[in-house]
Amino acid sequence: MRTVLIYLFLLGCLFLRGETGCIMRGLCQKHTEDAYGPCVTNDTNVEPTVFDKSNPAYDKLMEFCPHMLTGDNKLCCTPSQAEGLTKQIAQARHILGRCPSCFDNFAKLWCEFTCSPNQQDFVSITKMKPIEKKEGFTPEYQPSEAYVNTVEYRLSTDFAYGMFESCKDVTFGGQPALRVMCTSTPCTLVNWLDFIGTQNLDLNIPISTKFILYDPAKTTQADHSMFMNVNFTGCDKSARPGWPACSKSECNKEEYAKLINLDDGKTSGQSCNVHGIGCLNIFVMLAFIGSLAVLLCVGFVFTSYEEDYTNVRQSQIGEESPKRNRIKRTGAWIHNFMENNARDIGMMAGRNPKSHFFTGCAILIICLPGMIYHKESTNVVDMWSSPRSRARQEETVFNANFGRPQRYQQIMLLSHREFQTAGKLYGPVFHKDIFEELFDILNAIKNISTQDNDGRTITLDDVCYRPMGPGYDCLIMSPTNYFQGLKENLEIKSAKEETVSDEDDAFDYFSSEGTTDEWMNHMAACIDQPMSQKTKSGLSCFGTYGGPSAPNMVFGRNSTNYQAANSVMMTILVTQRTEPEIQKAELWEKEFIKFAKEYRERSPKVTFSFMAERSIPDEIEKDAKDEIVTVVIALAFLIGYVTFSLGRYFVCENQLWSILVHSRIILGMLSVIINLLSSFCSWGVFSMFGIHPVKNALVVQFFVVTLLGVCRTFMVVKYYAQQRVSMPYMSPDQCPEIVGIVMAGTMPAMFSSSLGCAFSFFIGGFTDLPAIRTFCLYAGLAVLIDVVLHCTIFLALFVWDTQRELNGKPEFFLPYKINDLLGAYLVGRQRATDTFMTQFFHFQFAPFLMHRTTRIVTGIIFVASFIATVILSSKIGVGFDQSMAFTEKSYISTHFRYLDKYFDVGPPVFFTVDGELDWHKPEVQNKFCTLPGCSDTSFGNIMNYAVGHTDQTYLSGEMYNWIDSYLEWINRKSPCCKVYVHDPNTFCSTNRNKSYLNDQACRSCMDYDDVANSYPKNSIMYHRPSIDVFYRHLKHFLEDTPNMECAFGGRASFKDAISFTSRGRIQASQFMTFHKKLSIGNSSDFIKAMENARMVSRRLERSIDDTAHVFAYSKIFPFYEQYSTIMPILTTQLFITVVGVFGIICVTLGIDVKGAACAVICQVSNYFHIVAFMYLLDIPVNALSATNLVMSSGILIEFSVNVLKGYASSLRWRAKERAEGTVGSIGPIILSGPVITMAGSTMFLSGAHLQIITVYFFKLFLVTILSSAVHALIILPILLAFGGSRGHSSSETSTNENDEQNDRNPTAETLELTVEVGVNRPTHLDTSHLLDPLLKNTENEIDKAIDIITIDRSYPSTPSSLPCTSRLPRAHIEADLRSL
Repeated sequence: MRTVLIYLFLLGCLFLRGETGCIMRGLCQKHTEDAYGPCVTNDTNVEPTVFDKSNPAYDKLMEFCPHMLTGDNKLCCTPSQAEGLTKQIAQARHILGRCPSCFDNFAKLWCEFTCSPNQQDFVSITKMKPIEKKEGFTPEYQPSEAYVNTVEYRLSTDFAYGMFESCKDVTFGGQPALRVMCTSTPCTLVNWLDFIGTQNLDLNIPISTKFILYDPAKTTQADHSMFMNVNFTGCDKSARPGWPACSKSECNKEEYAKLINLDDGKTSGQSCNVHGIGCLNIFVMLAFIGSLAVLLCVGFVFTSYEEDYTNVRQSQIGEESPKRNRIKRTGAWIHNFMENNARDIGMMAGRNPKSHFFTGCAILIICLPGMIYHKESTNVVDMWSSPRSRARQEETVFNANFGRPQRYQQIMLLSHREFQTAGKLYGPVFHKDIFEELFDILNAIKNISTQDNDGRTITLDDVCYRPMGPGYDCLIMSPTNYFQGLKENLEIKSAKEETVSDEDDAFDYFSSEGTTDEWMNHMAACIDQPMSQKTKSGLSCFGTYGGPSAPNMVFGRNSTNYQAANSVMMTILVTQRTEPEIQKAELWEKEFIKFAKEYRERSPKVTFSFMAERSIPDEIEKDAKDEIVTVVIALAFLIGYVTFSLGRYFVCENQLWSILVHSRIILGMLSVIINLLSSFCSWGVFSMFGIHPVKNALVVQFFVVTLLGVCRTFMVVKYYAQQRVSMPYMSPDQCPEIVGIVMAGTMPAMFSSSLGCAFSFFIGGFTDLPAIRTFCLYAGLAVLIDVVLHCTIFLALFVWDTQRELNGKPEFFLPYKINDLLGAYLVGRQRATDTFMTQFFHFQFAPFLMHRTTRIVTGIIFVASFIATVILSSKIGVGFDQSMAFTEKSYISTHFRYLDKYFDVGPPVFFTVDGELDWHKPEVQNKFCTLPGCSDTSFGNIMNYAVGHTDQTYLSGEMYNWIDSYLEWINRKSPCCKVYVHDPNTFCSTNRNKSYLNDQACRSCMDYDDVANSYPKNSIMYHRPSIDVFYRHLKHFLEDTPNMECAFGGRASFKDAISFTSRGRIQASQFMTFHKKLSIGNSSDFIKAMENARMVSRRLERSIDDTAHVFAYSKIFPFYEQYSTIMPILTTQLFITVVGVFGIICVTLGIDVKGAACAVICQVSNYFHIVAFMYLLDIPVNALSATNLVMSSGILIEFSVNVLKGYASSLRWRAKERAEGTVGSIGPIILSGPVITMAGSTMFLSGAHLQIITVYFFKLFLVTILSSAVHALIILPILLAFGGSRGHSSSETSTNENDEQNDRNPTAETLELTVEVGVNRPTHLDTSHLLDPLLKNTENEIDKAIDIITIDRSYPSTPSSLPCTSRLPRAHIEADLRSL
């Protein structure tokens, strides 16, 4: 019957309105200690009562609801109601307090609802319940028989939307404040009102409130009393006297964006361009085309007319200018000087090879002992970043002040089950057995143990990170935190004190929507509100480490919400402050990896992936060892090809062993060993000086040094083979002269190319990129040592091997000897050049290439391709895909793929303020804080703006601002900072045992700040601590752990954020936030994140008037900093190399300006062609590809110098003919030697499992070799044919004017004479060979020997483009033989 009367009364009160009256008063139903249901007044017009000013609640009500106490102080709320109201509003201040106007509007909303004397006009009770007796609690309003359960609250749209507009841009922790007070994203007014009106006893909301909006413009004036319509305060206005207006950052985002203006124009994305093409690329193209035009014009003038070049000169004044004559004579002198000295060195070696051999051995003895100091850098950071780089220097400052950031260990479980059809959590991962497995994994990890070298046991407890201090558990970010790490909590039962039916709760925020498992209800509540201290299930969402677990850090998703998660993540943080801690951490991580590998093999329910901090270096080393077989096979092919391709193999006198007479197996093998020793010597020299290479750089160095060494070996051996054709007979006693001729023809080019290569490499050594720097330094010195060893040890070996061959002795069977030396020599003389490649180049390729049409078409294609490559190269990206460092089957590759696909958390970034500031001064604090009264352009406001504009800054997530938290913590009205009344110098923590000491024993810290208390209350100095109080309690703040009473304790978030000086002042501090999700496979994300973070740091530094240095630091920056400068560095090195190579080639080849210019054009073109191919093959620019670019310069120099040397020494007159002869003679040597050697060996690398090998050491290295060969053997000869130099006809050429006269009249006779003079045969042949039995026979024997020469005339005439070579007429050969 009582219930019926209650409902009849409720029905009547819906239609009765009065001027004043209360329908709720007092507290009648206790739900929790902080949640009480209000009493129903049982009367529609209960008069409000005067609020007692002497009651302590009056002051609190005056603080939050001053507009309610301006008249007769008659209110509808009791002091106990006012106490609960102000307590709830105070909690909202933590979230909305950054904008005083917003907070004031929010306070007005609930002050009017609870205490307004006109309450009955706009509040109606729609559901009430009988009062249930609770032990120890007595209802305040005795006539009441029911308490309010659901009400209707009518608001004017003016106030509702005004309140929402003042709050919608307010931030909390770097995120919109309403995001934590809303039911969905983005937050709207309706969603916000739904959230704050939903009954939630865990949030101390005792009743359900349905908000109904009325538009005053659509209602009559008489009806305006039906809805609450107090004046709201706009965000740009001051809510109360003495209160500041909201800052622009919390109010007007558009104007604030203009005020902040983060972009300072220094990011790499802004550059000069014309129609999308960079200005630098346009400059390169114009300069290149201009150089080609000049060269082609010169070539056209000097080569296009029928008249000889000499006739053109004679048609002018009749003689050369003195300046030109001096230049030519100087070039001829250099040319002759180098050839003569090379000849002398060769003849000395021929006479006394032992002296050269032991000289080279002495060099080895000096250099190789340094290998005992050799060590490779295995630190991943040292491989990719220089200690002198900005990121490393900032890392050093950061670590010195705050210690190293924690080490990460991660485990991920991926479920492949179907989505669930019922419940709020419907993702494939939300199955009880999966979470049971997750708890099993967690417990197993906690039990992992290992031992150090001293036998001490190391467990997770010994190495883990505890942000809340020793009394708390390890920080393990995992969904298990929602259950406090206890598996039995999955069996949780509902702990609700009352059951609210679906009809009663119009919007149940924690409704399971059909899910019956209580553990899922609890997890759903924690996903929605991670900061919840207690859900309806009776459990907290906080982990045992003392903090929450953000859903984006523990759940992976492939949709838009975490309720559909398909994976879970467990992240364990391990400390590494000191070296002993690092060693213990690495030992524990080793056992962790072992456990994870074993568990992955027996995980049937889910896909299991993991990684540890040490996983990357461990896997790199493991994979490198696994690829040893592939590298060994490639090296075996290299050695085998060089060994067998240097010699010729044919049988003489029907003796099988004679096939080894003309072989060069031992010489080829030893030449490769010499290349290896050159690398070892370079390592030894630099190791003695403490310059150590990065890991695996030595393998690359050996390849490139071997390539260059093979080129020299082939040039020497093949040049000797061509000399055999040009000379009628070579006696063993003529070995010194023979070796001298070979050295005169090859050593100058060897010297010039070595200088050019070394210069190119040493220029690369000036970069700060460790991988490039060490490779270039080591390779540059190895090239120089290699040429020295070639002129000593290899030369001695070549002499001995040549003597063996001339004596007719086979390799490995020295006791045997050919009887018919002359016959064998003559047959070998023919076979020396009678090869397919020689025939092809001499008779087919060279004439075709030098055909006028071919040259024109090739030139056009060359210019067009160059322009295209410049454009393509401008589009190439920089960076390195981390997954390429591992095999596809590696567990790290799998983990990286899953991280990229499912998780959207970026790495943390720390904005560090380095410098001692007066932090105790309010003017300094205002430059950093974000509280009301702080500067609109303060450090904190700018960071909040940056975090809120993720697309521009790549920053996201919460921003940790210690000065904000500290000022809130020490605030006079804060419950956090208190001291004991009996001892004001002793801190009274909110974490104390209150059963022994109540709140009356402690008072606010600011109450005992005499300096602050001396200022007026409306002064900022009154609200800010003085210098002594500031620094005294700052350390208390950093040790205070947050709790329900005080959420601002700094122990968890800021313990390591401040570095103190010895005087107790702040030396440095850091403000942490996060990057947005960065794709591991896309380096540009990381590069842009770093550049944008630095852009923000520059703006932050300006915000504090440059009084301290501000920099952004993240663990990823040292790895990606190089990419912001690598392109300018490579471009600069290219142009320096071009200038240096031009000078070296020009001088060492006898002032050959035009030849050097052609070589430089090829250098530039080759660079851009390789970069363009990198773009087409999707290979970004990084340390590995940059190394290939540096190598390409050295390789092309080696090829080009040999071509230029052959061209300059050619005896032919016209440029086209000399170029054709050069291609015919040098082409087969380069192609059959270094090109096939290295291209063939790299083909074996295509079978490697590591992508880094297949991409950078197969594809890119192959492109480098082929592009260099094309430029050296096709482009360079064509350029020379148009305008190359005419060189020096022979080493014997005189520099006097009589010789010049011969040059001006090249008649047929003089040309023939020149050919004869050009043969560098010894003028005095040793007659000791007359003792040879082969030559003691009659005239018929000599005729027989002459006839042998004429047996086969199919082999080509000897190319005359190499110095000191020519094809002798048969009459000369016959005369020479008969003279014997």
